[in-house]
Amino acid sequence: MSAPASAIPLLCITAHPDDEAANFGGTVALYASRGIAAHLVCLTSGEAARNRGGARDNPALQALRRAELAASCAILGFASHEIWDYPDAALPQAPFYPIVGRVIGVIRRLRPEIILSMGPEGSVTAHPDHATAGVVATAAFHWAAHERYFPELNLPPHQARRLWYSTAAAQPPGFPPVWLPAPDVAVPAEPYLERKIAAFRAHASQAPLFERVEQVLRLTGGRELFHLAGGMPLAEASNDLMAP
Repeated sequence: MSAPASAIPLLCITAHPDDEAANFGGTVALYASRGIAAHLVCLTSGEAARNRGGARDNPALQALRRAELAASCAILGFASHEIWDYPDAALPQAPFYPIVGRVIGVIRRLRPEIILSMGPEGSVTAHPDHATAGVVATAAFHWAAHERYFPELNLPPHQARRLWYSTAAAQPPGFPPVWLPAPDVAVPAEPYLERKIAAFRAHASQAPLFERVEQVLRLTGGRELFHLAGGMPLAEASNDLMAP
């Protein structure tokens, strides 16, 4: 799906299909209920997944995971999404500058107020692809505002108001330990926990993960934590990522 031409307030940048549900699902659903549109950029098609849902080869798995992502986005209320074909499980080795330029193109077209991604530590899983998505999102957040970067896009610069990293109070067991970014905001997305879980379950190829992931999501109660990684500080204590 191509990015729409009109402005969208909320932009999410992730590495794999299912990241959108696990990391931001409740927040996107909450803002969608308020009429605030969100767009998703997913950098890979998830073809390196250990769980393959019966797909015979990588192209079949890519097609399957694209369909699953579309279903998840519909459940969560994303206004639009796009999924790219950078190499799953090798995203850190992909050419950095062209990826950032492509994301900057999306930012300059959509002119979002808020960008959500993961931190360069790789979020709770410490996955290198998650880390790379965060590094790309961070560079794009800053560079999109300056004419010196990618003038060939022929799009006016745009500075989003804030960049947020998804974070958590602690890592679930079984992942390489990382320093998680300190949470600055706790989004009260508890009413959307069941929708978030349903969106994750829309990724049916990943069914062996359902029980473990759902257990972790239920422990949070649906609340989603974010670290302010760039942009305007909140004027006062708030649980609203888009507060003035």
